[in-house]
Amino acid sequence: MTLNYAMLRSPTPTALPPGPVREMRFELTGNMNRYLWAIDNKTVSETDRILIRKGENVRIILYNNSMMRHPMHLHGHFFRVVNGQGDHAPLKNVLDIMPMETDTIEFAATETGDWFFHCHILYHMMSGMGRVFSYEGTAPNPVLPDAKKAARLFARDDKEWHFMVQNDFATNGNDGEAMYMNKRWNLQSEWRLGYTEEHGQEVETHFGRYFGKMQWLFVNVGLDWRTREGHGGNDPEDNLFGQTNTKNSRSVGHIGFQYTLPMLLVFDMRIDTDGQLRSQLMREDIPLTPRMRMDLMYNTDLEYMAGLRYVLDKTWAIKAHYDSDMGLGVGVTISY
Repeated sequence: MTLNYAMLRSPTPTALPPGPVREMRFELTGNMNRYLWAIDNKTVSETDRILIRKGENVRIILYNNSMMRHPMHLHGHFFRVVNGQGDHAPLKNVLDIMPMETDTIEFAATETGDWFFHCHILYHMMSGMGRVFSYEGTAPNPVLPDAKKAARLFARDDKEWHFMVQNDFATNGNDGEAMYMNKRWNLQSEWRLGYTEEHGQEVETHFGRYFGKMQWLFVNVGLDWRTREGHGGNDPEDNLFGQTNTKNSRSVGHIGFQYTLPMLLVFDMRIDTDGQLRSQLMREDIPLTPRMRMDLMYNTDLEYMAGLRYVLDKTWAIKAHYDSDMGLGVGVTISY
C-alpha cells in the first residue's frame, strides 16, 4: 500500500467559517534542463502581490505541469487539503504535489500583512517558484522603514545571473562552451580550436532570450567566425540548401532560433549577414549508463560529430569523440 494524502482525516471538524469564496488556479511550470521554476511561467519578481480580503475563504487549485515534485508551503496559515474527507479534511502548511498531479487547498483569510507561498525545495524557491498573498488595507509594517527596498531585496533571488563553462582538452584540439545566463537571457559562446591549419578554428557567440511556458524557444543574434585550410580540397561545395558551403571560411553575424524538441533534441536555425542559411540538430548528454553519456550533432553544412563521455565526478570526465572537421580525439572534460 502506498501512503497518500487521501488517507489523512482530521479527528476534529476543519470546515471553513461561512464567507465569500475566492478561487484561484495556478500551474507549476519549469524547465528541468535550465532549472528554471515558476508559477504560470512567471517568477516572484515578475508578478504583483495577490490581494485577498480578511474574512473570505481562499481556494487554490494547483496543477504540477513538471516532472519534479513540489512541496508547496504557505507562511502564516494552515490550509485544508481537499481530499474527499469532507468536513474532516486534514490541515497542513506544506503539500507535496507529485508530477502531473492536481490538488486543491483552501484556507480562511484571518490575518493581515504579506505572506509568502512557495515551493519548499530551496533551489526551486530561489529560482522564482512562489507568490505573495497580501491582505488589502494592511497598515505599513513599522519594522520595514523602507518597504520598497525590502521588496527589491526579496525579489532579487530569481534575477541572479550565473556562469558555467565546459572545456574538452583532446588530442585533436580544444573544444568547449561558456554561458552567462539568468532566468530569461543567455549569452553563450562555443569554440573548436584545432592544433593544425587543416583542423582550423571556429568561434560562435549568441545572445538571446527564452520564450514560452516551458522555455523551449531561444531567439538569438550572434557572431560566427571560422577559418580552415587544406581540408577536403579548395573546390567549393554546396550545403543542403544548395548554397555555397562556408564551413571552411566564415566571418558573419547571424540571427536565428533554437528550439528544444521531444527527446531533448535541439534544433538550431539561422540566417547570416551574407544570406546563408544553416540548420543543425544536436542532442547532448544522452544517458547510456549512470556514468556514460553520448553527444550527437549534424548540420546542413555537412558537419557531424559523435562523442562518448565517462563521468568521473561533477567536474571531471574522460571523453572520446569523432568530428568531421577535426577527426578522432580523446582527452578529458572539465565542467564548472
